[in-house]
Amino acid sequence: MEVAGKGGSITCDGLTKGVKSWSLDLVGDALETTDYADAGVRTYIVGCTGWTGSCEINWDTANTITVGTVIAALVFTIAAAEHYDGEAIVTSISVSSSFDGIVTASISFQGSGACTLESAV
Repeated sequence: MEVAGKGGSITCDGLTKGVKSWSLDLVGDALETTDYADAGVRTYIVGCTGWTGSCEINWDTANTITVGTVIAALVFTIAAAEHYDGEAIVTSISVSSSFDGIVTASISFQGSGACTLESAV
């Protein structure tokens, strides 16, 4: 079933910011174990997993998010009962402004620990 993106937030130093858009990249290493006994067919085992992501927020004067900030509570909602959450470190911020719009910030982050998909039962 398809869903409409309707939610997301960042909590940093007690300040919760709404998110305009977000993306997550969940990745895992495949470590090659191929040797001569594998008869020319590559073999692998699971290595480390991790995640990165980015989001766009409306900039405001109460902003406390800076490069190097640890974001203790990232929550990205997929549907009413499903969301990803985790802790991350801000790796870059790009602020944009135009004469006919509001100031926005694109924030990139590196996950620290697991990023889990939570579902209400």
